[in-house]
Amino acid sequence: MENKPTRPGQQQLALVAGATGFVGRFLIAELLKQGHQVFALVRNQAAQQPILESWLSEKQLALDKLTFIQGDVTQPNLGISGQDWNRLAAVNTLYNSSALFAWNLSMQQARAVNVEGALNLLRCVQQHCTLKRAVHVSGYMLTIKDHLHQAGVCLDQPEKTDWQAVYQRLGAYEASKIEAHFAWIQQAQKLAVDWTIIHPATVVGDELTGEIPMNQPIAQMVDLLKRKKMSAIPATPKHYLPLVRVDDLCRIMLNAATDAELCNQDLLVAGEQHIPMYQLVQIIADQLGVSAPTQHVPIGLLKIILKWRWLAQKLEMSGEMLSFLRTEQLDLKALQQFRQRWNMQSGHLEAAIRKTTDWINQGAGG
Repeated sequence: MENKPTRPGQQQLALVAGATGFVGRFLIAELLKQGHQVFALVRNQAAQQPILESWLSEKQLALDKLTFIQGDVTQPNLGISGQDWNRLAAVNTLYNSSALFAWNLSMQQARAVNVEGALNLLRCVQQHCTLKRAVHVSGYMLTIKDHLHQAGVCLDQPEKTDWQAVYQRLGAYEASKIEAHFAWIQQAQKLAVDWTIIHPATVVGDELTGEIPMNQPIAQMVDLLKRKKMSAIPATPKHYLPLVRVDDLCRIMLNAATDAELCNQDLLVAGEQHIPMYQLVQIIADQLGVSAPTQHVPIGLLKIILKWRWLAQKLEMSGEMLSFLRTEQLDLKALQQFRQRWNMQSGHLEAAIRKTTDWINQGAGG
């Protein structure tokens, strides 16, 4: 690789794609807090800039090092003007937190943003900027090799994967994130750009505010329990949903971008607390003041039930979400070593779950 990893403590001139998303805005807040220069890529600057500026100002963050750039990862040359590309010339760090997240997407919809959009972003930024590290946000399912193998992914030669079959097995959202992972690495290697891929667990709010958008899986679970629409736990007692706090994730992402050990490597980011699904449901129900369901429905049975679209809509569930419930332990050794290098402590996950529940219960997630 021609590019050298940024040294710890070096000033980042960061371009954040997906700037107004859940992870994107918390990442920008962390970058500004640490004194870095930030360019926020937004699709509709007139509408989105005032909202993000107001949100950051509420957190008592100065905005003098924040610049908004109008663009779209799906457009040629990102739809960025020549004048704005000139302003971005000194960017040395790219964070891609842009993604189209929803259940029941078509393959074409998911690929346009999550695969082709990600590659377009990397190509264009490498062409116009002085890029030292490109950080891509993926997902923890990429770290479960047995799952990838069962889905039909050729791990040794990803280009030989029958991606259409993978999309049919897993659903378009997860399949597109898996395809994007391998495509991002291949593209970065071709462009001689140093890369880091972050694989976060399911993200919850921070333990201070619990803020979370309603489209996030954990927010949807809270909402179902609040409305007493969850009559059974969609898993066995052994299943759990790996979780991570959004503020913890963003601090890790910021440091990972300058970590020499993570140059051309990926990193799983999840909370160390292992909370079984039934216990997670109980924590949320207690916080809401409602009764938690006690019966378990096996995932295999649920997948069959949810093949009927009308029934899935009635239950407000998608079969795609069930793969994210796991029984195996995730390997957090690399994360623990990373935390030691940066002297980072992991926060209290249960407190963040309760705060997230309060955020949804108070209607702030709408």
